[in-house]
Amino acid sequence: MILGSIGVSVIISILLQLIFGTFIIKNKLKPFISVFLGLGFGVVCFYYDAGSGFKILIDYLVQGFMTGATAVGLYEMVKK
Repeated sequence: MILGSIGVSVIISILLQLIFGTFIIKNKLKPFISVFLGLGFGVVCFYYDAGSGFKILIDYLVQGFMTGATAVGLYEMVKK
């Protein structure tokens, strides 16, 4: 993807924080969830390279997700 492996790692970290902050998950399962999210992003990247229509959709979804995550971070920073 355009973000590269570092950008995807940031997205996975944000998603993990959202998941682990919302649901009670045993520590033993957390690495497996992280690996499956990484595999999911790998599959998305595979299809991302295959089709231009899907590529445009994923670009906008990632940009929207990162904008939303940034907005939440700024809101939490100002709130305190």
